[in-house]
Amino acid sequence: MRARLVATALGLAVLAGCGAPAPPSTADGTPIDPYPSEAVDYCESNHGEVQYRQPTYGTNNDESAWFPLGRAIATCKLETLGDDTAIFLDLNTLYSENPTLAALAYLQSSTPADLRPSGNPAAAICSALGGTSAFGPGVNGGGLADPDDADFAVFAPCAFADGSFIEEWGIAYHQEGTIRGADLEPLFRFDVSKAPHVYD
Repeated sequence: MRARLVATALGLAVLAGCGAPAPPSTADGTPIDPYPSEAVDYCESNHGEVQYRQPTYGTNNDESAWFPLGRAIATCKLETLGDDTAIFLDLNTLYSENPTLAALAYLQSSTPADLRPSGNPAAAICSALGGTSAFGPGVNGGGLADPDDADFAVFAPCAFADGSFIEEWGIAYHQEGTIRGADLEPLFRFDVSKAPHVYD
């Protein structure tokens, strides 16, 4: 019963825009962080900001109709102040000494030649690379939400089967040679020159 009340309180806070979701915690309030402190430190040492974002359904609708899903997820936000752009990714993709599928998708040199999206090109590119940014069928949409982030309250993660993700537009723009937020290539801790060519 207590867990249900905690979950309900978190959901209402997100729906009401009362602030960013808190890190996951046990019933007695002890924080649960699935990432080592070194991963958090690495994000911050590269001028990033660790945000706990709430997976949320229905973000194409009025905020009063948003519906929280599961628990908050730690993300690293890297932002370029000069051009007001940002890129988001999971901490493991940034910190791991092994490549993730999201990192390899980001490094992909070009969009598949036969891809001619009629809707959101970033979502189409994500799907062509084997990921997804869809939060269910239809047009309700969804993403990772942080109501306290005035400029980027919601972003759509391009997520892969290994649990990794990078914001979908960050991947799409990088394939066109445009950097959003920060260039992730020199920040990855694995040897990019030895990364397998999964998508090329």
